[in-house]
Amino acid sequence: MKNKFNICLILLLTLNFSCTDSLEEVNIDPNTFPSAGDAQVLSAAIAYMGYIVDHDLNYEESMLWSQYYTWGIGVSIGNEERYVSTGGDFNGYWQRAYANSLTDLNYITKNSSSPAYRGIANVLKAYLFQGLVDHFGDIPFTEAISGAIEDGSILTPNSDSAEAVIYPGLVTMLDKALSDLALAEAGIVAEDDFIYQGDTTKWIKFANSLKLRVLMRTSEVNAQGSAVQALISNGTFIESVDDMPFIPFSGNTGDQNPMFARAEFGVGMFYFASNASLNLLESLDDPRAEVLYTKATTGTFAGNLRGIDQGTIDDEPFTAPASDYSMASEYAYSATNPAILMSPWEVWFLRAEADARYNTSDDAETAFSTAIELNFDYMEVADAASYISSLNFAGATTLDDKLDLIGIQKWISLNGTQEDEGWIETRRFDRPASRIFTDGIFQNPPLSVLPSGTFPAAWLYPESERSLNPNASPQRKITDAIFWDN
Repeated sequence: MKNKFNICLILLLTLNFSCTDSLEEVNIDPNTFPSAGDAQVLSAAIAYMGYIVDHDLNYEESMLWSQYYTWGIGVSIGNEERYVSTGGDFNGYWQRAYANSLTDLNYITKNSSSPAYRGIANVLKAYLFQGLVDHFGDIPFTEAISGAIEDGSILTPNSDSAEAVIYPGLVTMLDKALSDLALAEAGIVAEDDFIYQGDTTKWIKFANSLKLRVLMRTSEVNAQGSAVQALISNGTFIESVDDMPFIPFSGNTGDQNPMFARAEFGVGMFYFASNASLNLLESLDDPRAEVLYTKATTGTFAGNLRGIDQGTIDDEPFTAPASDYSMASEYAYSATNPAILMSPWEVWFLRAEADARYNTSDDAETAFSTAIELNFDYMEVADAASYISSLNFAGATTLDDKLDLIGIQKWISLNGTQEDEGWIETRRFDRPASRIFTDGIFQNPPLSVLPSGTFPAAWLYPESERSLNPNASPQRKITDAIFWDN
């Protein structure tokens, strides 16, 4: 009897192990990955970046505060035009940058065994962190995205100094990206990379170009001449539209440019051309004006460009149709417009400035001309040579004269594609030696809550961050300059 009992016990144990193994096998779906791979995580991060760049950054505040556009007819004048902000205005940008794109990219840099994926992820992390600094100043960086147990369970991260920690950290991050990209094997990354389809040669150019942007941003407060000279001498850069990093949109439902999709979901694009921009373009006889803005089709200005002074929509006839004015063209506002992360004209302007300031191996005049030529070509505008000749860069004998020419032409060239970068660079080029924007090109909106001649210099910390994070930085004013802005 005892033997029978032992045999039964053995059979039951055997069946128990067999059933356990069988259940584990049954519960594994062969068609589903147990966790997302590098390809899926990268594509998700880039998709969120498209929305961040062309909705959170290029739209609304940046379109108005760069004075490319002003408030139009049909909607009561908004707070953005009066320079009134609340922390809640910027919750979405902060959330999508940290909780979506940066979280995904951080997962890749920590877990991927692929140098190609790690390199790409670090380039995009640097891009996003620089954007956050350039709008908010001190932000969580070293303790950011560290909520997991293995990362220390940091759910309330402290902010780091933008000047002392983050900007130097961005250079280190990009150097790490360049090291990984130099080791990357071809063919590892493919269509999941919506920007370059895995072309690591182009990613290296993007990394170097972004590093140049970071180094040049501090030129007025902390010159990085030696680092810039070495980078220009040894690096490869975005030099043509073929090199340009952008996120494409087909225009189909669900795949429209985010700025266009968001505006059309509401009342549509109702902003008018700002005379701050139009007056300058017309004074320079700049042919790009008719590509950036539509002509009025009705009223006494029909067939001509017609803007209004910044923030003066209440002075216009209430019954006037929008067709009496110039608005955003398809170049600037379309369902199929790409979200451009960095343009070749931006990079060539950086190189022109770098040579003017630091005497690099480039030629400032050639780089300046190349930037304008590329922008003309992209806009399909003819005769860039005559326009460039009229600017007489060669006749600019002082550094400040050269910087004024570069700053103004860069601001013009970023209109329609990189409005946020245009606003950022007006703050940097508007310097103590030459207030070309705040005491020149820019107009004071009559309903502004700020003193005359004072303009926004930063975004407020998001309400969500200050409500949920007891270690969040104290709230700032929109006139508090970022460290590189003087």
